[in-house]
Amino acid sequence: MPRTWKFEAPILVDEPIIEGRYVEMDGYTVGFESVRSDADPAPLFRGLQDDRCQCPHWGWCGPGRS
Repeated sequence: MPRTWKFEAPILVDEPIIEGRYVEMDGYTVGFESVRSDADPAPLFRGLQDDRCQCPHWGWCGPGRS
């Protein structure tokens, strides 16, 4: 079974509000996203079906470790 962790995944998004690290594993995109400040992401999804991200999400949301 493949494995990874946050600091092995390359940084592909590095913005003032969010850092995104992503790696492809067995046909899935594994993402580690860190939100750096309060933000409402709703406008980014406006226009999609139900105005929501259409990708399935599995995983854990919570405080990260540095």
